[in-house]
Amino acid sequence: MTNDSELKLVGGALSPYAVRVMLAARFKGITLAVEAPAGGPRSAAHLARNPIGKVPVLIDGELVLPESDVIVAYLEDRFPQPTLFPGDAAQRSNVRLLCRLIDTYSAPSLGPFIAGDQPAITVAIERIDTALGYLDHFRRDGECASGDAFSAADCALIPFFHAFEALQNGFKTYDLVRKRPRLQAWWERARSTELGKFAATAIDRAVAEMLRAVRPRS
Repeated sequence: MTNDSELKLVGGALSPYAVRVMLAARFKGITLAVEAPAGGPRSAAHLARNPIGKVPVLIDGELVLPESDVIVAYLEDRFPQPTLFPGDAAQRSNVRLLCRLIDTYSAPSLGPFIAGDQPAITVAIERIDTALGYLDHFRRDGECASGDAFSAADCALIPFFHAFEALQNGFKTYDLVRKRPRLQAWWERARSTELGKFAATAIDRAVAEMLRAVRPRS
């Protein structure tokens, strides 16, 4: 059995999925070393480890584990307390549903913003707006994303909400959260927490580095 000091996350804060795992680890008090994949996620070295060619990937001794939702579930099994799936079966199912909704309908729409593809951004905005409607409809209202206890749903939603907000400021698009008061109230609470600030700082730094890399030098 390894200890938490041997855990390593391959990825970076430009990925909301990687930040999800970082938040889960931070909430649980797990020491998690984070490093970017050498040569990028499509490099031969990374593909040899993860042929999916994506991040994040968790390394725990000989275990190599991709996919953020699976990684969070593994951390929950490995370090049960404090739990990221609180409450009864119905409450835990709501946490899992919100994670599924953000993964399926929201997070994949971030790509066009990073690429700066305006026609695709217009379509992405419509998709994100629809996805936020799903989240607003299904979430259990409370202090946190799903009810009153911090959960894996907060880990999933916080990075997406901040990343989209950071990107939409750059592209002068629309505020799709404010028109949903309950969702907006949750986000205002979440962004002011220690974990919300941690995610914001990590994502802002990564976005700034990405923009500096793609902007032409004068």
